Amino acid sequence: MMRMRSLAGLTMVLQFILIKYLYPFPNFMQDSYNYLRSAATNIDANLWPVGYAKLIRFAGFFSHSDHLLIFLQLFIYHCCGLFYFHTLLALRPCSKWLQWTMFIFIFLNPAILYLSNYVTSDVYFIGISLVWMAQLFRLTYKPTLLLLSLHIVVLLLAFTVRYHALIYPMISMTVIVFCQYPNKIKISAIVTTILLVGAFILYTTRQTETHMGRRQFSVFSGWQMANNAVYAYAHIPADKRSKDPVPAQFKNIHSHVNHWLDSVPMPQRPHRPIMAFFIWDPGSPLQPEPGAQNISDNAAHLHKMAQVAPLLNDYGKYLIARYPVAYIQYYIWPNLLQYVLPPAENLAVYNDGIDTIQNVAKEWFHYKDNHVYKRAGTELQLFNFYPYLMLMLLLVFAIGWVRYLYQEGRAIANEHFRYALTIVTYYWFVNIGFSVLASPVVLRYQLFNMIIGATFGGMLWDMKVYGK
Repeated sequence: MMRMRSLAGLTMVLQFILIKYLYPFPNFMQDSYNYLRSAATNIDANLWPVGYAKLIRFAGFFSHSDHLLIFLQLFIYHCCGLFYFHTLLALRPCSKWLQWTMFIFIFLNPAILYLSNYVTSDVYFIGISLVWMAQLFRLTYKPTLLLLSLHIVVLLLAFTVRYHALIYPMISMTVIVFCQYPNKIKISAIVTTILLVGAFILYTTRQTETHMGRRQFSVFSGWQMANNAVYAYAHIPADKRSKDPVPAQFKNIHSHVNHWLDSVPMPQRPHRPIMAFFIWDPGSPLQPEPGAQNISDNAAHLHKMAQVAPLLNDYGKYLIARYPVAYIQYYIWPNLLQYVLPPAENLAVYNDGIDTIQNVAKEWFHYKDNHVYKRAGTELQLFNFYPYLMLMLLLVFAIGWVRYLYQEGRAIANEHFRYALTIVTYYWFVNIGFSVLASPVVLRYQLFNMIIGATFGGMLWDMKVYGK
């Protein structure tokens, strides 16, 4: 065990040296500039939760070096990964091949390394999620008050980093109900969780009103709802669209959308994979000011986006209710396929394919100018094969689960592993439903699930080797 901990630390340092040689500058995307602006202004509400922006600001307290931030992200992930790894080994004995397979997927995963070089919340959130999941396992067989208290803290931390954590409280509270705590402790833990999450939502709502001008919990959710709906609405024939009886509050935005659809031929519209085109593209008909530049770092434009977010949320719901079949056919179904075969998206390209960055990044990291470069070649194309790896891992997990269910698995497995497998299966069902409905699924959102699939899929197939 000690040997693997030391190896994980050594490989972390070597990977950091490698990634900084190949990529002297971090990788930036739309989200990066919004996080950096949140950190620079120290505001408590923006398009995304500000938990990651606080991490950037924490690193900036010591140094504004981008190397420090990237190393900190990689370090936090490895610490969280070690906690998850040791928790897995405590569930049941594992063969050597399985231990090394899990080690590789957790600590030597190229996608994790390259994503660590991004100024984005993904790796930080994956690390927190690994701790959250491992704590759920431990709650079932080591139900101490300290562990329960720390779990609630981790749960709240995840909630401040990514809105995907909206499903975490429900899963945690369900697990707590079945843990071996006195009923008073269970009720107290659930009430505390609800109060803390509720307090965070209320505080964020008020801060959003203060900084963005509208009282709402998530500006981004309204835009996401409209984006998803318009992707489906774009497939409605023009003759049917022209006959739509539109409520008065939607007439203006609906007119913009229809005008854009009439002027852009179907082959030129964004189709597959489903992305966030209607949120970020300057030519999107949803933009309050068409043609705006540097949207993610344009405070005035973001303020306008916040103003129309509630209207877009209602407009998206209107389109979905008006065309439910088209929504299922052109958004739900394609996004379900993207869950199985997630597009590489930003992971397959450096800095959105350009060699310049926006001013907020230059100023925060104290760069001399706005130009960035890399020494690497075309190895990012490796991530175009990751969607097939995701499909393979889903199949390995699903087939292994069927073998476990219908053969001797339940008789062989110990109680700790049975509880953990039940939690993972429950999580995956909830995650599929939420992910597909909430936003377009891409590879970087699926890396946590890939780790879960690889580790538990391997443990299921290793079942015959080691029993109780």
